[in-house]
Amino acid sequence: MRMKFSPSKLGTIIFVGVAGALISSQIVYPAKRVLEAFSGLILAYLIWNFSTLSALWLLLIIYPFPFTISLGNSTFIFMVLIFIIYLLRVAARKSTIHSDRQFNLPVILMVMSYLISFYNLRGTPEFIGFGLAHTGNFIASIFLFYMLINFVNDERKLHKTVRISVITCAIIMLFTVLELFFPGRRIIPGWLYTEHKAQLVMKDIRMTGVFHDYELGAEYFAMNVPILFFLAVRARRLLTRGMFVFLLILDFVLLFTTMTRGAFISLTIGMVYMAYLSRRDLNIVQLGMIGGALVGLVFIVDTLVAQYTISGSLFGRLVATTFERGFMPETRVVAWGGAFARGLEHPFIGHGPGWDFSKGIGVKYWPHNVYLFYFNITGLFGLSAFIFLLVRLFKATLSGCRSSLVRDPFPEAFMKVLHVLLVIFVIDQIKIEYLRNNIYMYFVWFFFGLIAATRNVIRSNLAAKSDTGSA
Repeated sequence: MRMKFSPSKLGTIIFVGVAGALISSQIVYPAKRVLEAFSGLILAYLIWNFSTLSALWLLLIIYPFPFTISLGNSTFIFMVLIFIIYLLRVAARKSTIHSDRQFNLPVILMVMSYLISFYNLRGTPEFIGFGLAHTGNFIASIFLFYMLINFVNDERKLHKTVRISVITCAIIMLFTVLELFFPGRRIIPGWLYTEHKAQLVMKDIRMTGVFHDYELGAEYFAMNVPILFFLAVRARRLLTRGMFVFLLILDFVLLFTTMTRGAFISLTIGMVYMAYLSRRDLNIVQLGMIGGALVGLVFIVDTLVAQYTISGSLFGRLVATTFERGFMPETRVVAWGGAFARGLEHPFIGHGPGWDFSKGIGVKYWPHNVYLFYFNITGLFGLSAFIFLLVRLFKATLSGCRSSLVRDPFPEAFMKVLHVLLVIFVIDQIKIEYLRNNIYMYFVWFFFGLIAATRNVIRSNLAAKSDTGSA
């Protein structure tokens, strides 16, 4: 019996052969431009041949690893591309789109504050370039927010999206581990690299991770601790639970390698708050065992990181912390003072979404406070809109406070985790600003989008139960 050999099969064989040869060559001799083109072709193929949700899931995995192109970074381009194709499908009536009344108004006000603030955007080309790039990434982050609201519309998609975020976290952990053991190496020239310079004594080095910022990297690891803990306690299979526990411990270790005090303090407050919200699920013995294990883990991890890695002791930095005026860390005095004074120059609409690095210590430093950052770039108008959004997000997460992490359905239980994450984020952003990094910005709006999507899934499930009961 002869086997038919169609042209489609021949095309598939040729494609696989070419792709295999290309991948093999890049493993041996990686080239930035070839890898950029290959990544773009893969994403374009997925967008055209699969659902936009599948393309978005892929982008959620690769977004922390952008490469620079003439129009900006690849994350920005791919995010806008997916959103445009989604709008084309809506126009062709192949998809539907809806907004969310709970969050539309604060988001619209934030966009308006950015546009109005351009009135005061003046300065060097570097200043204006930063402002334009920052605004573009901010708009693309909002696209991500609304795509999550539209695409993640049932429990299965929500659960898979959370799993996808864990895959991203695992890849970021792997990169940070490579940074820890091989600092200052260029993994792929011009693309994946670590910033530490080789020196005679490599010690007390703070890991910066894929965001090249140890404070934002620390916040990322801190915000993934409750998620990994939640997935571990809900896992039914022993192997799956063991995998999540391993990732949880590794995430905790890498948090310590950043030597960042604020993220650790924020995480501690968040976990204590989660324990309080979950007090009905735990008796005093279980609470004591979990608390004791976590305290022991903290001291063991700090000792191991300080003695056996190129990083240092987080507790050592905590003990050495000094405060001025009773509450302000000495490392924030200049930054907060300069940012507040600069904000008062244009208090209502701000200086515009740029940042001038050329005028000395008072305005050269980042504010190291997201609320002061909004005050500087968009004035009280933009700051009020951002706080308005946080209030709406906080109200949306309140529905999960009484849920059980183990017994209740996934969306309700996960909403409790999101509520705790929002508390950690709001506290930690007092000493750092997510807006300083055009890639980390996407993670924050992904987190905001998860809150909105989870709220809608919970409402849909309740409506479905109500319809079933009435029937």
